[in-house]
Amino acid sequence: MKSFTRKPLMGLVALLVLAVGCTLPLAPTPTPFVFPTPNMTLTALFMIPPTSTVPAGPTSPPVSAATATPVACTGTHLADLVSETVLDGTSITPGAAFTKTWTLKNVGTCAWTTGYSLVYDSGSQMGAPASVPLTTSVAAGASVTLSAAMTAPSTVGSYQGFWKLSTPAGTRFGVGTGGTTAFWVKIYAGTPPPPVPACVVPSPVRRPDSNGGMVEAYWTTNAPAIDGYFDSFVDEWPATLKYSATSVVFGKSQWDNDADLSATYHFKWDGTYLYLAAKVRDNNYVQESSGSNMYNGDSLEILFDTALKTDYCSSTLSGDDFQLGISGGFLVAPGGQEPEAYLWYPTDKAGLKPVATVKAVQISIPGFVGYQIEARIPWTIFAITPTGGEEYGFAFSVSDNDSGGTSKQQSMVSANPKRVLTNPMTWGTIQMETEAGP
Repeated sequence: MKSFTRKPLMGLVALLVLAVGCTLPLAPTPTPFVFPTPNMTLTALFMIPPTSTVPAGPTSPPVSAATATPVACTGTHLADLVSETVLDGTSITPGAAFTKTWTLKNVGTCAWTTGYSLVYDSGSQMGAPASVPLTTSVAAGASVTLSAAMTAPSTVGSYQGFWKLSTPAGTRFGVGTGGTTAFWVKIYAGTPPPPVPACVVPSPVRRPDSNGGMVEAYWTTNAPAIDGYFDSFVDEWPATLKYSATSVVFGKSQWDNDADLSATYHFKWDGTYLYLAAKVRDNNYVQESSGSNMYNGDSLEILFDTALKTDYCSSTLSGDDFQLGISGGFLVAPGGQEPEAYLWYPTDKAGLKPVATVKAVQISIPGFVGYQIEARIPWTIFAITPTGGEEYGFAFSVSDNDSGGTSKQQSMVSANPKRVLTNPMTWGTIQMETEAGP
């Protein structure tokens, strides 16, 4: 009986639960929970583990990043001058500022970067900076205009300065073959002198009279005896020698007057020789030098240009220009150095010329103190054979030394007032006359 009663009761409870479930409302759909976004800063702070405090030590300097080194161009560096300002010879007031500008084309294979510069190379810098850096790169084939500020020198005259370009490594280059030639600036500070007139060969070919006039060498069939004496009574030489040498061309401060040093002279010629007679006023004969040093004592000098027409406009010596010295020797010391002739120029023919005969004598008479020289000079020395009518460049001069016991050229007088040894255009003219003269 006990088991029967329990089962109905359990069934009744089940029915009641079912009935209540059918009448109650359904539970709402659960809403998902959204987690808030964490505050990372705070989170990080809370997550940082505590650390112990360490006293601050010395701080190491920051290490800078390495700078890349530019690679030098291994190609060619070469410029070509396109144009320029301040042309050669421009006249600029002394002390005035000016700007020289060059336009250059890069005709090499290396680009010119801003590491390149315009640099002073040599000559007159004229106050310009030593270098002017490029402000832009110049590719191969491109051009650039570069300028340098300058100041004309304060002293009147011509000035020239040379410039080049420089690579970052300091290698300099310019224009021309291989880029070895500098470009330049050339000015005249002040007013330039008038231009020298163009040289024109005259006809007949003669040097200007201002150079000393023309000397005539007369033909002779009566060869003078070379002994130092002028035997006018046998028609060797005229009683008065025709030409004179009185222009001081060296040592003006050492020359007193004509009695100290002056000369008269005369020339004759034939097919073999040129003959000279010279009478020199000299109050103290001193000749203690010989050979190539004879000019340091009392002696004569003949300059002879055998190709006057060919090099009429040449201001430099050439192989047809001769410098011949004639010395009377040690007249004050009998038995000493004999009279002699020495050729200095052309240098390849230089040396004593024993083929020339020279004799000299000292003279001391009322109104004249000095010496006389006669010389017979073979035409072979000058490598010519005159036939008459020829004109040659010529100068006749006399050196003086008045200090015994010394070897020193103190002064020189010449028949040619403009005489410069190394410039044949300052010499005079000698003509081979076909007539016998005085």
